[in-house]
Amino acid sequence: MKLFRSFIVSSLYCAASAAHDAHVYVFDPVPRTSPQAATTVDATTARLILAQRLGLSRFHSIEKTRSEESLKQINAFGGRQQKLFGGEDADRTQAHALVWIEGVEAAEAIVQDSGLWSSKFTIANPPSASDNKHLIEDMILQAESLPKKSDPKGATYHSNQYIDHQLSELRQPQLFNDYLTILHIDLKAKDKMAKPSLDRLGDIISSLQVAAPKENRFAVTLVVMPPSSSNSKRAASPYGSYDRPNLEARREMTEAPMSLSTSEPSTSPNSALPSDLEDFPVITQAEGNDTTPPLGILPRCFASESACTTSTNGCSGHGSCGILHKGKKGERADCYGCVCRPTVVDRGDTGMEQHKKTTYWGGPACQKKDVSVPFWLFVTSGVLFAFLISGGIGLLYSVGSEELPSVIGAGVSGPVRK
Repeated sequence: MKLFRSFIVSSLYCAASAAHDAHVYVFDPVPRTSPQAATTVDATTARLILAQRLGLSRFHSIEKTRSEESLKQINAFGGRQQKLFGGEDADRTQAHALVWIEGVEAAEAIVQDSGLWSSKFTIANPPSASDNKHLIEDMILQAESLPKKSDPKGATYHSNQYIDHQLSELRQPQLFNDYLTILHIDLKAKDKMAKPSLDRLGDIISSLQVAAPKENRFAVTLVVMPPSSSNSKRAASPYGSYDRPNLEARREMTEAPMSLSTSEPSTSPNSALPSDLEDFPVITQAEGNDTTPPLGILPRCFASESACTTSTNGCSGHGSCGILHKGKKGERADCYGCVCRPTVVDRGDTGMEQHKKTTYWGGPACQKKDVSVPFWLFVTSGVLFAFLISGGIGLLYSVGSEELPSVIGAGVSGPVRK
């Protein structure tokens, strides 16, 4: 009797836990040779499987997934991967339909004939509806950040039209990056949107993957989530960690085109100046008392003192604008440019002497250090030292090659024979 009671209790417990599991049904246009048997996965493995099916694997790392069984499940349910240099994959449709339904008591009410699907698996201890919504939003961002998929024959376009026509009877789906259609329905939500019946859901979803044209067959992923319990404890990241692209940062990194001097009348040289200065690109400078050295190629002359000050940022704080050359009447206007001034830095007194460092500036905006004096001093010193060394070596060589005088030779002569 006790054995019978324990059997009933365990059966009821298993039935209750199975009722709170999530079910995922997948349909692939090109199924595997043998259909995959149903299995149970955790939330992290389910996320990796969905990312593999939706083409978002680059944002989801499997480094932390060390279980060999999890890798087998990802390969089994991740769908058919396109070949890197495959020719037949270019003609196939890239469309994918993701139907996510929340708050379903029994998955059998929607999927009446599971044999129409390629395979299915179960998610044990599924996350809450808010976590599921967050995952869907992140996958949408990931799909939108991908480059556009090639569709030379328009197969993906026709498949998307068919998906939109079928699912719009339930609720208007959303298309992302021209290949991923997502329909998210929460039957337990308190919004005022009309919620379809379970029978209607089952009929439309079945027709989605059965009645589709054979030439434009597309992949379908159906996720059926049970009602989430408000009393159960949830993990901080039930689906694990993954990369979330920032589309706003990518939009801010858009490079602004460089404008020519002729398009900015306030910074462009006067038309009376020589023609070799009219095509120089000028970078628009910041307003205010900015003394940052300007970038780009600056003209040698400016039409006015204000144009010179604006374009050179006040000569980079190392000088002031003034007239460089007086113009001739009827031929050319006055030439305004930067007059650079040296920068003197006082290093303090050391004994009887006062040390100061003087820096000279040059360039059209006084933005470059003038190192001509140190350069020529270094070159002149180097040439002088080289001349002295070579002259000393030549002098030593010439002295050693001279013959000895005859007086020294006489003093060392041998004895005279008697």
